[in-house]
Amino acid sequence: MAIPLRLAGASQGRAREEWEAFLRRRDRLVAQMEIAVCDGCDGCGTRCTDGFTVSPEEYRAVQDYLRTLPPEEVARVLGQEKTAPWPGAEGAAATVTYCRYRDRERGNCFVYPARPTVCRLFGHTPWLPCPIDAVERVPEGSPGLWNEYRRFERKTWAEWEEERTDDRAAAVGGGA
Repeated sequence: MAIPLRLAGASQGRAREEWEAFLRRRDRLVAQMEIAVCDGCDGCGTRCTDGFTVSPEEYRAVQDYLRTLPPEEVARVLGQEKTAPWPGAEGAAATVTYCRYRDRERGNCFVYPARPTVCRLFGHTPWLPCPIDAVERVPEGSPGLWNEYRRFERKTWAEWEEERTDDRAAAVGGGA
């Protein structure tokens, strides 16, 4: 069962129009970013942690992208241990859980072409600055874009998967 796109106070059709307009604005903003300084860098990777939220469209885009990849590669990345000592605090027994799509063996994002908005903006906004200060200029529109993004329903990867599981169970059981 498809997870519907939801925007408070908007019909499904209106929510879709708003999302598509948002994506156009996001793509224009991303086109203004100083991406060349990121080539070959993985400084943001240490901050790719579990628990951030994505829209249903972003969730679907990642699922669609995963279906284009070799199943053994998907299993390899999803099977990696994602909990590790907190960088710099190994002696304190503090841990961090990385994003499920963080390829810890190769040090990169496994779903980079389909990555969600928060990942696309990371390092290029005032509130999520580049962790190694390589990005000198951030596009002016990033705070406004983030505020637009916040209007859409978002959940963690795990919450979307739980909702899909609940939807499947209801469909099979014919219940709520």
